[in-house]
Amino acid sequence: MVSEQAWRALVEQGRSVIYQRGAVIYRQGDRASSVTLLEDGTVKVLQVTEGGAALTLTLRGPGEVLGEMGVILDRPRSATLEAVKLCSGHVLGARAFLASLDRLGLVPTVYRLAVDRMHHVEQLRTDLVSLPPAARVARVILHLTLEVGRPGKDGMLIELGMPREELAAMAAVGRSTAAPVLRRLQVQGVLSLARTRLIVKDIEALEAAARAEGPAVAGL
Repeated sequence: MVSEQAWRALVEQGRSVIYQRGAVIYRQGDRASSVTLLEDGTVKVLQVTEGGAALTLTLRGPGEVLGEMGVILDRPRSATLEAVKLCSGHVLGARAFLASLDRLGLVPTVYRLAVDRMHHVEQLRTDLVSLPPAARVARVILHLTLEVGRPGKDGMLIELGMPREELAAMAAVGRSTAAPVLRRLQVQGVLSLARTRLIVKDIEALEAAARAEGPAVAGL
């Protein structure tokens, strides 16, 4: 929705930055004084509950503007962003970012993207309430495929950069429930599993499982 020319114009206004794996880019509750244009790497979006528990909401990948909603609305950060692998990008101060959006005529586009992003995450949460456990796992993997999946020779590669427990928590199931679902999807040729990454080999079968129609949900 943003042209390459406009993206480069934004990048040129910022300063280069590199985040090591595990680095906190933005912290929930902090003042929104800048945005980050992510050019390489994967970022985890976390929300901390009042009880102190951290829940992974989604992942973000290259080409994303991080932290823009707090800047646009002049509100504190609504989530914590953490690098799950080495990340690089450019940081713009809030004023410079807003001035650039105005100059490039991107205010409506970026606002719409931010709202769509929030709606997408909320829709995922709503879907998880009504789905059986196995379909929840498939639905979360499908969501991550659309968010950060990139084409590879064997399918769509997802750099998770997090343990399986967090993936299970995203799907609102326990690891003991998620593990057999993942194994079954692998046996069926839908996924290929590694420690911190997934390869989606059959997107149509994954979509069917996410709708509670595929064989991965049988008996679960």
